[in-house]
Amino acid sequence: MASKKFSGLFGLLCLVASGGFAQIGGGSGSYDVLDSSVIPSKRLPQHTEFMNNAYPFPAKPRNQSELGIKVGVSSIAGDVRSRFPGFGAGLHWRKALGYVFSVRVEGGYAQTKGLNFKPSNNYLKNSAYANNGYVVGGLPTSPVFYNYKTNMYELAVQGVVTLNNIRFHRAKTGFNVYAFGGVGGMIYDVKVDALNGQGQAYNYNNLPGYAGFAANNFQYSDRKDIRKALKDFTDGSYETEGETDNGQPKLFGEPFKPMVNVGLGFAFKLNKRLSLAIEDKVTIVKTDLLDGNQWQENGIAAIAQTRDQDWANFLSVGLNVALGGKSVEPLWWVNPLDYA
Repeated sequence: MASKKFSGLFGLLCLVASGGFAQIGGGSGSYDVLDSSVIPSKRLPQHTEFMNNAYPFPAKPRNQSELGIKVGVSSIAGDVRSRFPGFGAGLHWRKALGYVFSVRVEGGYAQTKGLNFKPSNNYLKNSAYANNGYVVGGLPTSPVFYNYKTNMYELAVQGVVTLNNIRFHRAKTGFNVYAFGGVGGMIYDVKVDALNGQGQAYNYNNLPGYAGFAANNFQYSDRKDIRKALKDFTDGSYETEGETDNGQPKLFGEPFKPMVNVGLGFAFKLNKRLSLAIEDKVTIVKTDLLDGNQWQENGIAAIAQTRDQDWANFLSVGLNVALGGKSVEPLWWVNPLDYA
């Protein structure tokens, strides 16, 4: 249901954006190249030479920065299946250094949950279960269905490359395509629903329908029924701290890791100040614990860590506003060939 609502909102926003694109795209020039009021004082000599036909290129104008807010859906690609969709939000400030390259500072928050529909027994070294009554005499007492709720907080500095504002046969466009990448840091907090309302470990052998699911080998086709049974069987409190790596740093009491993110975006001009953006961002963090689990399913006699690192995805819709007076619009909306 949530994904259907997001799809409907996505379609409505695209319809609105297409109307704005049609209005903006039919305009003439990006700005008046003869207007000295948008030229910084340090570039006025070049502007004067250009006006006197002593230099063939106009001075780069003063341009607006951008403030943007976005909301969307988040997920984690890890050892535990993500329960799509999670929720995320972000805020950024962006400033052009040229017509193609700009710098963006972005902060974001996301929460996502995960739940496996297949049980696991190889959790002897996973502290969320091993320290909460699931292990007796060095052996598992019950299968578990790995689950998590993860909160992620990130801050990054990104470089943004605009791909389509330099146009040879048109003054400007109301549609913008850009790619970005950056570095930063992430704080993440993982919780697991390992205990019932009485503070005791779940006995998943008593899960309604367990015998039937097991007889069918927990098939993918049964996943909805299994997850529904798990939702009714557990209390959804996520009271237990997920497994962490004591060898990694912490910030504000939670695990902290450097990160890299990359993504692609599409922006639609609504008017001189406002634009609508659709982005997809992948955040790569060198940890296998965003989902609270790092152990292979190869039996308790050969416990080993998985080789794959977890990563997060954030698909968003955002609204951007251009900031600044006595300036032209942000340079990623300006065609530098417009004056020719």
